[in-house]
Amino acid sequence: MLVGIQDEILRLHAKGLLAPLLADKTTKRNIIWATDAYRALGFPYEQTQEIRPALITGEHSDVIKTRARKEMEQQSERTRRHAEVFTPLFICRRMIAEADAVYFGGDDPFMKDGVPAERVSFPRRRKWQHYVDARRLEITCGEAPYLVHRYDLATMESVPLAERQGILDRKLRVVTENAADEAEWMRWALRAYQATYGYEFQGDNLLIARVNLLMTFEEYLRARWRRKPTEHEYRAIVRTIVWNLWQMDGMRGTTPCVSAEHEPMELPLFELPEEVEEFSLFPAHREEAPPVRIYDWRRQSGLEYRRVNTGGRTMKFDFVIGNPPYQDGDSEASRKPPVYNLFMDAAFKISDRVELITPARFLFEAGNTPKAWNRKMLQDPHFKVLIYESDASKIFPNTDIKESLINSG
Repeated sequence: MLVGIQDEILRLHAKGLLAPLLADKTTKRNIIWATDAYRALGFPYEQTQEIRPALITGEHSDVIKTRARKEMEQQSERTRRHAEVFTPLFICRRMIAEADAVYFGGDDPFMKDGVPAERVSFPRRRKWQHYVDARRLEITCGEAPYLVHRYDLATMESVPLAERQGILDRKLRVVTENAADEAEWMRWALRAYQATYGYEFQGDNLLIARVNLLMTFEEYLRARWRRKPTEHEYRAIVRTIVWNLWQMDGMRGTTPCVSAEHEPMELPLFELPEEVEEFSLFPAHREEAPPVRIYDWRRQSGLEYRRVNTGGRTMKFDFVIGNPPYQDGDSEASRKPPVYNLFMDAAFKISDRVELITPARFLFEAGNTPKAWNRKMLQDPHFKVLIYESDASKIFPNTDIKESLINSG
């Protein structure tokens, strides 16, 4: 069965949930397009403009498409300009399994002989609640393939619930196996969402990621308790998703484009999301994009993303995972400079454990990454190559990447 994101967007709009799903907690406006892919549709679709429900529903309901459904020329353009390459499901599964093997200090307890284990066994030193609460971040998350495995990105074929191995899927499975009753299940399902994070540059991808996480909640609730979420439950999950999946320039820790200046927002834990402000054709601008703010649910307070893991009791991530951009798609240079090294450095600042897919040329002191950076990585005793592939087309079909690797640090 194929997953229909467009139909789901329309259904969420009818429930009054699309507008809050488009909110940006840093700017207190809406997320923006942050891509030129839609500019032919007119000024409201320019990259600096906010995404509004009216632009993606009604007669425009076919605007938002998943990677698999985008026209081939648009995919090629987005890959060229933004180094946007979708990650195959089998690679996501393998990386997540490695992350959990590290977490549990042994084998991945979610899989046995290549199939999902009947039940996840926790060693004495690990409690299931601690696993659910472990903060994990997918950087440059696109449609969130590491967080939830609703479908295969290449085919849009849905993945049966029992076979899903995404970060949030695993947390929800643990909740389902261990919660004593429906009230406990709901409380820890919410905490699973509060410990699952991701950021993305392009607004259409971010909206799809948010929809995927919301639909995941609906699907697990229906499978376990045979009912649909209440309005209050939808709103609580939406508010969590909108805080935890945010729009950001990952190299700068700011919103993607120049944005209106607003005071940062903090809310009590279960307060419903506010109404999205009316669209302004000519919003006020300032010279610099504001630093992104995120939310620490355990301390119930907001903080700037760039202050994560800066010492003391400041929030940090237990694990960072992802497939960051490889080169600067906006550079005018004939040989576009690499940026994956910058994403790697940024990830190391916010977590002690990082697992990323990158080009592999720096392993041989080759490529365009700085020589000093190459030596730093190769001399780091914590750096480990998990998978090396000399023919990257075996992992990323129809792309021109010389070599790729999955590394951790």
